Parts: sequence; structure tokens; C-alpha cells
Amino acid sequence: MKINDKVKNFCNECQHETWHYVLFVERTNGSCEEISWSKDFIVLKCAGCDNVCFKTEASDSESYDVDEFGNWIPDIYEEHFPASKEGLGNIENIYEIPVSIKSIYSETIKAITDGCYTLAGIGLRATIEAICNHETITGSNLDTKIKRLASNGLISKDDEKKLHAIRFIGNDAAHDVKAPLKNQVIIALKIIQHLISSKYGMQDEINKYLELPISTYEEFKIMLNKKIRNGIISSTFTLQTLIGKDKRRVDQNNISTFIQQYESEIQDGTNQLLEDVTSQIQASTSNENTITQKIYKIKSN
Repeated sequence: MKINDKVKNFCNECQHETWHYVLFVERTNGSCEEISWSKDFIVLKCAGCDNVCFKTEASDSESYDVDEFGNWIPDIYEEHFPASKEGLGNIENIYEIPVSIKSIYSETIKAITDGCYTLAGIGLRATIEAICNHETITGSNLDTKIKRLASNGLISKDDEKKLHAIRFIGNDAAHDVKAPLKNQVIIALKIIQHLISSKYGMQDEINKYLELPISTYEEFKIMLNKKIRNGIISSTFTLQTLIGKDKRRVDQNNISTFIQQYESEIQDGTNQLLEDVTSQIQASTSNENTITQKIYKIKSN
């Protein structure tokens, strides 16, 4: 390998193997008795994203394989700086993940890339603990917490089994100081990544573009306030008119309660967006019996 060569190398930024330009190469070599060795220090630049990385390639006369023609093929030991994340996958929009979860997840990734699989096993278990804590899931141990994640509908029964398997890996690493196999760690990591991505990733895009079911009053209130601020209503309106087609999104067992609570906040002044104009509208009409629902308008700034 020499300067200006193009070689294939995994790029942590592009998240796949890309062509890299060789910017710098320095070789050291030596021998001790009958064993000889060499080590190359190489600086590479990704041809796709321009990310620069460093790696070493080392070999010695005692480590080799023989091909079908009897030729000696040296075993080359590589080290990458920063450590290669090849095969680890990634989480899109990781900035959206709660800080307490992202912190231990990032430390776990570092343990895996550094080959510290005992610490990685503990970190994977701790990531599940962090998820439970964020979701305010209580319990005397992680076994109970995982079961409650499922019983509360936060994960499926299938995911519950997978998280228990990761708990076993973490327990063995913590209590027996038993390092899991690399393949075990990678599979467990992918399960954790899927859980985090589906639960916390892309929430901004999901909330913006998808109509999610509404099961709590807070979600109901956010939906109405957003409609009001976007000004997609007439000058006067009822809450039923304001809700409109989004009624299908609201839990039908609670929609009446949600409407009453929202109207109460308007009356006591907690809600500063709307004002009740029912009496004015009623006074201006000749048939007082035609108004059966409260009528509102947006408050002037």
C-alpha cells in the first residue's frame, strides 16, 4: 500500500464499506531471533464523505495461512482508530433518544467496538434498566420490570422474551464475569436498537406526518391547541367542529370527559387561547333554542 492508492475500508460515517484514499503510510519492521515482523501505520480518507481515519496493519513470520498452491498468506491484524463500527448498525435520529438512555447506550457501543464484551453485556442490560426507569416502570428487579413493560403495553410479548435473553447475558457478565460471544452481543445490540428506534426514534417525523391514536387528555389538548394555533378554523366554532375528522383518533370512551375538561379550562382561564362567545351569539339570534353547544372564538392577542 502506498500514498494515493484507493482501498476499500469501512466508513463509520457512511455506515458501509467505501473507497478510501491513502494519505499517509509509514512502515516499521524488525526481527527477534528467527521471528520477523512488520507494522504499517496508515491514514485514510473516505472518497464519499471525506471522513479521515487511521489504522494499523501488523503481521509476523509465524502467523500465516497456506493457499491451495502452497503459497504463504500472512495473517494481518488490523486496528482502527476510531474503532470500526462495522456490523453494529445505527439508530437514526439518535438525538431524539432520552439522554439517560442514550448515555448508557453510547457507552455500550464503545465497549463493543473496543472488544470489551463483558462490559458490553453489562451495558446492554443497563440499557434495558434505563428504558424501564425512563418509562417509570418499577419493580424489585429487572425480571419484574421487563414483565411490566409488556403488561403495560410498551413492548410485545415477543420482545419481552428477547429482553429476558439479554438480561441473562448481562447477569452472567456481571455476576459470573463471563464474557458473551461476539455474535451474542451483536444480536442483543440489534434487539436493543430496534426497541429504541421504534419507541423513541423519528418521533418528530411521526408526530408531524402520522395521525396517531389519542388516549390521554394531554394528547387531546395538544391536538386542539395545535389546530387553534394553525388557524385552520372559522371565526366562531364549537369544540366538536374543531375536533372534526380527528374524532376518529380519540378514545371514544373518554372523548366526552376530555371535552368537558378542556371547556372547564377555558371557563377558569387556564386555557388562554379561546373565549366563550355563546351568550353573544345567543343574544343575536331570534331562536334561542337553536344553540345546544358552546361556541368559541380565538382570543385576540
